Amino acid sequence: MTAAATPPEAEKAASPAEQTCAGCPLGQIPATVWKDLLRRPFRKRHPFVFWAVLLLMAACAALLGAALGGNGLVRGPRLALVSVAGPIIDPEPTLAWIRQIERDPQVKGVLLRVDSPGGGAAASQELYQALNTLAQKKPLAVSMGSMAASGGLMVSMAGARLFANASTVTGSIGVRMDIPQLQGLMGKIGVGQETLTTAPYKDAGSYMRPLSPDQKEYFKRVLEDMHQQFVDIVAAGRHMEHERAAALASGKIFTGREALRLGLVDELGGRGAAVAWLAEKCEVPADRKLLARPKEDGWLPRGLKTMLGLDIGSLGIFAAGGNWRTPVFLYQF
Repeated sequence: MTAAATPPEAEKAASPAEQTCAGCPLGQIPATVWKDLLRRPFRKRHPFVFWAVLLLMAACAALLGAALGGNGLVRGPRLALVSVAGPIIDPEPTLAWIRQIERDPQVKGVLLRVDSPGGGAAASQELYQALNTLAQKKPLAVSMGSMAASGGLMVSMAGARLFANASTVTGSIGVRMDIPQLQGLMGKIGVGQETLTTAPYKDAGSYMRPLSPDQKEYFKRVLEDMHQQFVDIVAAGRHMEHERAAALASGKIFTGREALRLGLVDELGGRGAAVAWLAEKCEVPADRKLLARPKEDGWLPRGLKTMLGLDIGSLGIFAAGGNWRTPVFLYQF
């Protein structure tokens, strides 16, 4: 009998490699799967889209963090923090925060943390008035840091109880007026200025010439009025006679320990002591996180401002009093 014909496929002997792959589990994976696994990652195929989405996610995270302001999701009665740090120049951000916590029914008390040498006379006074109004509605405790002098002391006068460290620098009750004098420099570089006025005191305090005797008397009267306003605030805030407050208004600074003896503060202690007193007063847990003012912007918006040249405030050119060509009235140490 003739043997049956063998199919052509059977006549071909399998190669050693094919025999090995046939017995390997990886050989059972379809080619389409291998193609997907070995495909170039998305960030390399579409780098522009990848980085755009990544930056967008980072911006959203920054905005969310700024919105929360590190306050978390704590519910129930809370204590709020108002911080006055550095020179008091532009009080508006702090004023806006004061208005916000004043309307918040969950805020039962306020801790005012002061670490400031003071600043502009009107700015310090405006901040004090807002804090004093707030203190009529919610208990307000003051914690003085390294310094709470001049305008820093003024804003502290709104508190129901004042805490200071033994070495805190405070006091400096008084008013200062700065008038830059540039006539010598301007003369050396050959630059002058003529000013026409319709009133004799309209140009008083010019940076191009020293004060005349009449102008000095004029400004002394202005300063004395502002000085008395400061004394009135201290007398009202510390519930002391006006004469006693006036005796402290020599411009001298005091340590926290001296301030306690003089009646400018109530107790020696740090921020923790102030929080403990306020928490007990308001019946709020002392370990509950303080409600703090959200940051104005995250790292991304600030970085964009810097790149665009808009973040000029950080240069501090006008930090000491705005326009350098005009007299500056300061409640500042």
